[in-house]
Amino acid sequence: MARMCSAQAQGTPSAAHPTTAAHPCGTFNGRVMASDKPLAGASIFVKGTSIILITNEEGFFTLPASVVNFPTLAVSAAGYAPQDFTYTSCVPATLEMELLPGTRIKQHGKRKGFIMKTGS
Repeated sequence: MARMCSAQAQGTPSAAHPTTAAHPCGTFNGRVMASDKPLAGASIFVKGTSIILITNEEGFFTLPASVVNFPTLAVSAAGYAPQDFTYTSCVPATLEMELLPGTRIKQHGKRKGFIMKTGS
């Protein structure tokens, strides 16, 4: 099962869903990690919209809060178990992805760090 950890708040309130239509957060920030290392190129689909974000080389992403209040994200990356995450506050999130069984990361060769499927 994938785990989610909250990162340090950056001067934003961590209140639960507001009852007003105003956007309480300027942005929704987060980072996708795998084995405690940044996961670059992970896809983040914002449910209920047509927005797809891609994490940068350090695993970070930013979603403007004007898009949707407290979004639900569907996070996926090749070779990793997909997961959903719903923001309940303005606190940046850190999502830890789990490698799928039978998948390993090749660390040598011409292409560094690509995904290989092993076994059946």
